[in-house]
This record gives sequence, C-alpha cells and structure tokens, in this order.
Amino acid sequence: MGEPRLDDPQSILDLLNYQLHVLLSFSTAEVVRLCEQEMGITRHEWGYIGLLAAFGPLSPSDLALRAGMDRSRTSKALMPLVLKGLVRRSAPGPDRRYAVVSLTPKGQGLYDRLFPRVLDIHRELISPLRPQEVRQLSRIVDRLRRQAVSMQRRHPQPPTS
Repeated sequence: MGEPRLDDPQSILDLLNYQLHVLLSFSTAEVVRLCEQEMGITRHEWGYIGLLAAFGPLSPSDLALRAGMDRSRTSKALMPLVLKGLVRRSAPGPDRRYAVVSLTPKGQGLYDRLFPRVLDIHRELISPLRPQEVRQLSRIVDRLRRQAVSMQRRHPQPPTS
C-alpha cells in the first residue's frame, strides 16, 4: 500500500482517519479474540472495564465522555457488565438518577488477568519504533486527540432519538 500522503491526500488511502481505522482493525484482532473467546466480554466492554480500572468510580456520563461514546450507548453497554457481575451501579445519594459505576472484585480480577496480555500486544505493535519515536508518537497522538475534541465541541453531533 505504501506510505500514505497525509500532507497531500489524493484518495481515501491518504486520509488519517482511514489509516487509523486500518491500524485499529488489524491491531485489535488479538485483543478481540482474548476478550470474546477467553474472557467472555466484548472489546467495548473491555474498554469500559479498563477505564474504570484507570479512573475508579465514575458517573455513566463521565465514563461515556472518557470512552468517546454517547451516554445512551454507554448505559446500554453497562447493563451486560452489571449482569455479569463485573461492574456495580450505585446511587451515592437519595436521588437514584445520579449513579456511579465501579468495578466489582470480579471485574477487577478480570482486568488484572487481561491487562498484562493486552500490554504484550501493545508492546509488539510499537516494537518497530525506537524509544524516541514512541515518545514523539505519544506527543503527536495527544495533540491530535485534543484537536479532535476541539473539533467535536465546535461541531457537535445532533442528539439521536
């Protein structure tokens, strides 16, 4: 396929979003296999578990924001995790509309088993890069993420029904 021309796109093959999509598709295949075949969860459920492990208890809205998903999809995705006993939903006060979700001990145990294996996949993916390139890529990804968030705020999606 050759090196994409991100600076002068001539086709879809040169667009950053397409290149990231292809990278994600190939690089997550092993993670999907681990999640679905060995752990009994989906890739998206793994994402929520990972975020709750990283940040601790969050409101469903905060979890959706950190996952880059809308609130309704996040709420629907949390239901199977609660039913599997991996996530707990609790209301810290008398108003049941304000909830917090957190990992259960079973959810934390799953994370503790899965994360080292996902980390191995991550390390294999970045292995062609020198340490300096990895640090540079980290800075670039952070700048692109901030730009994408800024673009989203300027051009919000209309609410879905």
